[in-house]
This record gives sequence, C-alpha cells and structure tokens, in this order.
Amino acid sequence: MKFSRCDSQTLAEKGVDAEVPDPITGQPSGAFLTLLGADSKVFQAALEEITSRNKARGVNGLKDADQCELYSRCTIGWKGWEDEDGKEAKFSQEAVKAKYAELTYLAVFAGNFIATRRNYFPKP
Repeated sequence: MKFSRCDSQTLAEKGVDAEVPDPITGQPSGAFLTLLGADSKVFQAALEEITSRNKARGVNGLKDADQCELYSRCTIGWKGWEDEDGKEAKFSQEAVKAKYAELTYLAVFAGNFIATRRNYFPKP
C-alpha cells in the first residue's frame, strides 16, 4: 500500500461534497454541504480558538452554539437547498450557522461527517 493512501489532509483542506440523506427516508436528497475535515487548518484553528475562549470564561468543553460555530466555519458551500418558497437558498457562513443552530439533524450530520476521516481519504 502506498503511504499516499493514508492522506486525509489534502481533501480535508480542499473540502468534500457530502450529500445529506433525507431525514425521514434516509434516501439521497440531492442536497449537499461542502465540508472541510477535522484535519484541516480551518478546523484546528477554529477548535483552538473556541476552546481557548471557553477556558478564559471558565467553561469546559463545547456547548451547542460552539459546535454550530465550529461546523459552520468548516462548511464552505452548499448546493441543492431551497428556502421555504422553493427558491435556491443562498450560502453564507451566517446562513449555515443559523441552520445548524435551528436544525439539529443538519448540525449532527455535518459534525459526524467532518469528524470521520474516512470521508477525506482519496478514492481508489
């Protein structure tokens, strides 16, 4: 096996399109989040910043709002999402952070995907 097969950093830095399964059927939805991985510099810097900020406040660990902030910083795009009027949802860091805070399913999906290194290994 080549060592390059173990490289999760390259795709973690570039981002991977993650299709979010329909929460009711589990079937493909056609809606994607483009996510940086846990091995990315963005994730590592955001985690360090949030953890340091919390320590300064006497808070241990990450609260729900902290997780939403962390995941939103690692979300660099989306496609296939519509607003309630059926119009294409415009991506922004603020918009995705608000969606993660509002929709637990989406935040948990993003967090699990980001943390799973297997998602960032090169495909054979």
